[in-house]
Amino acid sequence: MTKRDNTNGRNSVVARSFSKYARGYDKHARLQKQMAERLASFLPDIMPDQVLEIGCGTGLFTQHLLAHPLKQLILNDIAADMVERLQSKLTLPRYCRVEVGNAETMEFQAVDLITANAVFQWFKLPLETLKIFNSYLRPDGELIFSTFGPATLAEFRKTASIESPASLLTFIKWKELIHEAGFSLRSSASETRKSFFSNTLGLLKNLQQIGAAPYRMTSSSDLRRLIKEYDENYSTKQGVYATWELFYFSAKKP
Repeated sequence: MTKRDNTNGRNSVVARSFSKYARGYDKHARLQKQMAERLASFLPDIMPDQVLEIGCGTGLFTQHLLAHPLKQLILNDIAADMVERLQSKLTLPRYCRVEVGNAETMEFQAVDLITANAVFQWFKLPLETLKIFNSYLRPDGELIFSTFGPATLAEFRKTASIESPASLLTFIKWKELIHEAGFSLRSSASETRKSFFSNTLGLLKNLQQIGAAPYRMTSSSDLRRLIKEYDENYSTKQGVYATWELFYFSAKKP
């Protein structure tokens, strides 16, 4: 493997954030687990020989891949502590290989399938990265992934008056990028879900524990204002809610 780009500040922040909370990630990543379960339904009935998983994290989707007979499984993640957590809870077969690093700046061997659950929103250059992934795939290879849409945490971002640190592209835009990268779209799906928490502080803590808190508070007064406004505007009998827009795609290399 070689590095094409060693200057990616945002991804360094992402790596540190996920590594910091790796130990408790599984307990709080309920939505990501549900996404992994649905993404698994997009996998082919007969799995190809060599598979690359981008952003394997603690193994929420890896478990679904390990349920199939494979000849080689390459697991990648940007956060070393997440991979360490995966290796501590799963017994990886001998055909598995782990490669830690930023998938946007790494080089991988040729494979038959590239897959990723709840990862692509972190890409700084999604189109370029999709093109590079295409180059790693053998003819008739597949790309299967899930990601988040622009309605994700819309209530939170509106209340906090901040932009998301992730690239929350529309469903149509992802389809365009998939086509521009040289893939043929086979299937896709979108859904909207709501997560409920006892209060806004509970929501904040959950986002923090999954390493994805989209906020940078400059003072305790800003944080108090956010909590007060969010509690007032988005409370229900079930607690305060947060919206998640989820996308799923399966594409093929001609």
